[in-house]
Amino acid sequence: MTRNEKGQDRHVRPFNEFLTGEQATHRDLSDGLHDLLAAVADTGKSGTVTLTVKVEPDKKAADGIYRITNKVAVKAPVHDAPSRIYYADKTGNLTRNNPDQEELDGLRVVDSPAEPSQLREAK
Repeated sequence: MTRNEKGQDRHVRPFNEFLTGEQATHRDLSDGLHDLLAAVADTGKSGTVTLTVKVEPDKKAADGIYRITNKVAVKAPVHDAPSRIYYADKTGNLTRNNPDQEELDGLRVVDSPAEPSQLREAK
């Protein structure tokens, strides 16, 4: 039992009792927390599970009747996207080759062999 701002006794129903009646929301929170824990363990970053409870009076009904809308939002961490280095050429376009570095004639890309060659053991 708690007291309100006027000093009157009031009974406040525990929130978990409300949530127990909201089975879909309870399930979404449980699943969201489970998925969040896996993402946090995988990335090493933090995340959140947020429950929003919207309460509005039912405009078509008598006083004391409310419409309740629950929303569960999971903000799971993700891995950082890999970055690559590009250079701006003289025309303002991106290129993987440094335009200020001279190219060496006679060099070419060598494809790796399809199968590794036989390795010998040193004695």
